[in-house]
Amino acid sequence: MSEIAPGRADDATLAGLRACLLEAGYTTDRVEKILGVGRISFRATDVAVHARRLPPGEPFSALAGLFLLGLPLATADAEAAIGPVGLSRLERAGVLQGVDGAVRAAFKLVPHGDLLIASDRDGEPSTAHDWVAGIHPPSVTLAKLTIRRPVTRALDLGTGNGVQALLASRHAERVIATDVNPRALDFAQFNARLNGVSNIEFRQGSFFEPVDGERFDLIVSNPPYVISPESRYAYRDSGLAGDGCARHVVESAPAFLAEGGYAHLLVSWAHPAEGGWRAPLERWVAGRNCDALLLHFGSDDPVTHAASWLEPLAGENGPAFEDALARWLAYLEGLRIGAIAYGAVILRRRSIGGNWTRGEHVPLDRVEQASDHVLRVFGSHDRLEGLEDERSLLDAHLALVEASHLEQTLVCRDGGLQLRDTLLLLDEGLGSRIGLDLHTARLLPLLNGHRSLREALAERAAEMGLGEEDAARFADAGLPALRRLFELGFLAHVP
Repeated sequence: MSEIAPGRADDATLAGLRACLLEAGYTTDRVEKILGVGRISFRATDVAVHARRLPPGEPFSALAGLFLLGLPLATADAEAAIGPVGLSRLERAGVLQGVDGAVRAAFKLVPHGDLLIASDRDGEPSTAHDWVAGIHPPSVTLAKLTIRRPVTRALDLGTGNGVQALLASRHAERVIATDVNPRALDFAQFNARLNGVSNIEFRQGSFFEPVDGERFDLIVSNPPYVISPESRYAYRDSGLAGDGCARHVVESAPAFLAEGGYAHLLVSWAHPAEGGWRAPLERWVAGRNCDALLLHFGSDDPVTHAASWLEPLAGENGPAFEDALARWLAYLEGLRIGAIAYGAVILRRRSIGGNWTRGEHVPLDRVEQASDHVLRVFGSHDRLEGLEDERSLLDAHLALVEASHLEQTLVCRDGGLQLRDTLLLLDEGLGSRIGLDLHTARLLPLLNGHRSLREALAERAAEMGLGEEDAARFADAGLPALRRLFELGFLAHVP
C-alpha cells in the first residue's frame, strides 16, 4: 500500500502535475463520457474492459490508465504523457514508482468536479486498517446536502481524503479537518496542496477531541457509522457498539456549533423491523438547542446490510464470506436489531425559543445540489412554527419554485382515458415528490407570489362556481395540502 508524504512534493511539481492532467482532458466529464456515468468497478476483469474503452494514442488514455485504473505505463509513453513535469520529479515526489521499464501510480488520483483527489487504490490489501477511501457515493451525497453559504469557521470531522474540507474551503475563511487516521491526513494534505488550497488546518484525533472547546459555523461529517462487529477499517468501523458512532456524533455536534451554525451528518441507525425509522433520531436530537431535519434514505434488513458491506469478500473467498456473514448476523441478532437505516441529520443551532424537528424520507437517487432547498425548508419550518394558528398561513404570499413539474398518469377505462394520479416533483435539492388531488394541482398556476393563498383559493373557488359557504370549506380543505407543499420546499415565501 502506498505511503504518501505531503512534504516530498514541491509546489511547482504539484502545479505541473495538475496542469498536465487538465491539459490532457482528465476531467469528470471525459471519464464519464468514455467509461460511463456512475461508480467505476475496479475488479480486475472490469479494469480490463475499461482499458479497452480508452481511445488509443491519447494523453488522456495514458493518464487515465495510470492514475484511475492503476495500469503500468511504459516509461517512454509516460514521458510523452507527463511532458514538462518530468518522470524523475514525480518519482521523487512519491507520485510515480518505476517498475521494470514502466511506471505505476503510487495511488489513485481521480477528477471530481474541478478537483483532483488522491486516495488508496481499490483492491489493495484488505487487511490494512488505515486504508483511505476515494470518492464514493456517501461522500457525494454529503457534498450535495451541505449548505454553501459564506462562513468564518468550518469543521470536517473524519476528513478521509479531504474532499469535504476542500469543498468547504471555497466558502469558509478557515477549515479544520480532523481524522483519527494519520494516513488519511497525509492524503488530505496532499490533496489540498495539489488543488492549491491553503486555508485548511489538519489535526489528528478521535471524533471532536482535536477541537475541544471550539465553535464552528459549519460542521460536515461522514463518520465510520457502519453497524458491524468489526474494527477492521478506520474509515468504516468505529469500534463502538451498534449505532453508537452515529449517536455520538449527532449528540455531540450541537456543543461545537456557533449560534445559527449548521451541521450536516451522515448516519446509520437501528430501528425495529416493523417500526418507524424516526424515533431513534428524535431521541438523539432532543433537548440540544438545535432545529433538526432528519432525512431517511432507506432501510435494510440485517442480511442485506451485512452482505452489502461484505460484498468485496464475495468474489475473493467464498468460505471467508460465509464466515464473515455468519459473524455479522450473530452480532446484529445479539443487539436485537430488526432493520438498519441510512440517512442524514441536518442541525441548526438556535438557543432562543423552542426548537422544531422534522423528518422526511428522501429518494436518494433524486438528490442534487441541495443548499438552496435545505435553506428554504428551514425557513419554511421557521415561518410555520411562528404562526399563531395554521389559518394565518392563508395570508402568506407563496410562489411555486421553478424547478418543479407535474406528472399525470392516465389509464384506459370504459372506452376513454381517465386520470389516475398526479405527482408534483422537485427537480433540485432533495428531489421531493408528493401526490396531489386535481383541485390542488389546478391551484398551482395561481401560486406565483402575486396573490396570497387566501386570494388564490378564492379565485379557484370562483372558477368552480362555488358559493360563499362552499368556498370557505374549499379553503379549509386545501390549506393542509398547501402547508405540506410549503414544508417540503415546493413553495417559497415571497416577502
